[in-house]
Amino acid sequence: MRILLGTAFLVAAVSIIGCGGSTPVQPTQATQATQATQAGPAQAAAPTNDAMAMPMGKPDIDPTYANGVVVYMIGPHVIVGANVSMPNAYQHAEELYLVTYPQASLPLPSGYVPQCNPCFHPGLPQPFVFHDHVITGAPGMGNNGTAGEYKAPWKIIILRYDTDYIASPNFRPLTSAAAIDAAEHPGLHILQIISNGPNPYEIETGNLLICPTVSNHA
Repeated sequence: MRILLGTAFLVAAVSIIGCGGSTPVQPTQATQATQATQAGPAQAAAPTNDAMAMPMGKPDIDPTYANGVVVYMIGPHVIVGANVSMPNAYQHAEELYLVTYPQASLPLPSGYVPQCNPCFHPGLPQPFVFHDHVITGAPGMGNNGTAGEYKAPWKIIILRYDTDYIASPNFRPLTSAAAIDAAEHPGLHILQIISNGPNPYEIETGNLLICPTVSNHA
C-alpha cells in the first residue's frame, strides 16, 4: 500500500537517509531532536537545512527483514526528489519501509529489540530513530532475487507502530511487506500518522535509495 504525499513531504524525513549504520547525534541534530519530540510524527518529518547538508558517512551493513527472514543492506546512494526527476523509475521502485517505535514505549515488554536501537541515519528526525527495516524482496526470493545481491531502487516510506500493539508481551515485529499491508487498517498494528490522503499510515518521502541487499548466506 502506498501514497505520494504533497509537497510538504516531498523531501521529508529521510531526504538524505541511507541504509548505513548508526552515527552520533551532532549538536545541530540534537537541537532538531528536541524540537521534533514536541511535534507529531508527520510534523517531525519536515526537512531541515542542517539535516539536508549532512554527509552520508562510511557505509555499514544494516539488518533488514524481507519475507520473514533477515538480509543485509549495504552502502546507500540516495536520489532526492526522484518522484519528480525520475518519475518512471520511482513509479516502478520497490518499497523500503522504516517501521518505527515510539521511544517512550521502549524497552518493549516482549524483550524484542528494534534492528536500529537507535540508528541516527542522516536526515532522519529523532522520533523515527528506533525502527526496523522491511523490504519487498531479497536475494534468491522469486523474480526479484539473484544469487548474491539485490540492487533494486527502493522508495523510502515511514510507518509507526501502534503503542498498544507493541506493549503486548507477545509482540512480534512485522517482517514482510505483506504483513505491513495487512496491518494498515484501523485498530490493528500500524498507527495512522497522516491526517489526510488515500493512505494515512505511510509517509512517502519521494526519494529513491540504491542499496545492494545481501542474503544472510552470502
